[in-house]
Order: sequence, then structure tokens, then C-alpha cells
Amino acid sequence: MEGKAVTKRKLYNLLAKLKTSPGDYITLYVKPSSFPHYINELLLEPKYRICGDEIKESVNTKAVIQEAERYKTGAAIFWQEIGNKHIVLPPFPIRENKVFLAKLDTSLLQETLERKYTIGVILVTWGAYALGIFHGDDLIESKVGTGYIHKEHKKGGRSQKRFARRTEEQKKDFLRKVSNRIEERFKNHALDYIFFGGNRLISKPLLTECRYLELESDKISARILNIRHANKETLDHSLDEITKSLAFTY
Repeated sequence: MEGKAVTKRKLYNLLAKLKTSPGDYITLYVKPSSFPHYINELLLEPKYRICGDEIKESVNTKAVIQEAERYKTGAAIFWQEIGNKHIVLPPFPIRENKVFLAKLDTSLLQETLERKYTIGVILVTWGAYALGIFHGDDLIESKVGTGYIHKEHKKGGRSQKRFARRTEEQKKDFLRKVSNRIEERFKNHALDYIFFGGNRLISKPLLTECRYLELESDKISARILNIRHANKETLDHSLDEITKSLAFTY
């Protein structure tokens, strides 16, 4: 069973559909630091034992464990013995562990989705970057730039080695440039979270280079945005990707 990325609008539609479905639910909220052991240790009344066992089996599948590790936001679980069975990994962390028996309660998930966050976005490829800050749905700060980096040299010998050295120096200069721009744009904002996108291989050397990111490392999301290009257009639409949840339906 693979999770499906769903936009905020589609998730709201799913929650609205659940509210129209008859029957009892088990609703579980689990914060990131408690997933999945909080569920594994949960003792439910005998009448809910079948659902409880199903939930425990589902949250411990390889697919759910891997994605939960990637998102690091905990989970919201809505489960019926016969009917709807959903595990939702939200875009932002669940704040508390909670259990509702015989009741569908979507309030904690909706609060998580509706909270007005201040989010730093860093989109970087070799030779281009786009930086932005969102407050709620509004892009309140942005900076887009480029840096020249030689393409791979095809010839061999000394010429190839010389080009390789030059390219490495250009990459270092580019990372320093991006690091300085991040510091300039982000330092005066109290960010809740920071998201990377673009070339995922750049994130590690950029973290090493950028003092600001080193100091704010606890705010950096483990989830790399599925965005290939670094420009104003992709920056403008990056919030759509950031606010996607991952839903497992059984």
C-alpha cells in the first residue's frame, strides 16, 4: 500500500466525506516523537480490539514507516471496523497524542492545516536559486538569482582535470553566494519551518556552508520538495507542494 499525496483542498474534501459516513470511528492523533510506539502500546476496550489490531498492523508496514520518517509530522488516523480506514501524514506536526473512541474528530488535523505558519523556502539547482518566505498563504519575501557553473567537460587528460577544478571552485562560490542571500532574506523573520527543493544533492553542502541554516537546523523539514527548477514561478507555487499531506487508504 503506497501513500497518495493530496492537496489541502482534496484533504478537506476527504474529511467532509468522512463526516457523512455512518458508524463508529476510532480517531487517533500521534505526534512525531511518539510514532509509532504510542500506537503499539495502546490498550483499547475489547469492542475496539479488532480495529486496534488493524491500525497497529497498518502503521508498522514498511511504506508507512518510511514515509513517516520522511515527513516527521506524526499522524492522524480515522478508522472504522467496516468502512473508512485512513492514515494521514500531515504537512506540519501534530502537537499532541490523543484518542477518540466511537467518534470521528478531525479538529486537531484541521487546526494543524489552518494554523498560519511562517515558512522559509530554498529552491536550489547548480546555477540557479529561488528563496522565499510565506506567511500564511502570502509570499512576503523573495529573491531569485543565478550563478555560472561550467558544464561537464567531455575531453580527457589535463584539460578535463583543469575544467573539473574550475567547476568545483564555481560551485563553492555559488554556494557561498546562496548562503549569503539566505542570511540576508531570512535573518529578520521568525520562521516556523524551512523547506528545501530543487537538486537534493545540494542541500547537504549548503547546510555545511550556511551558518544561518546550521543555527536553524531544527526548523528544516526532512521532506525535500518535489520541485525540479529554481525560479520565481516554481517559488510562487511551492506552497502547494509544502501543504500536501500523504494519505494511506485501506
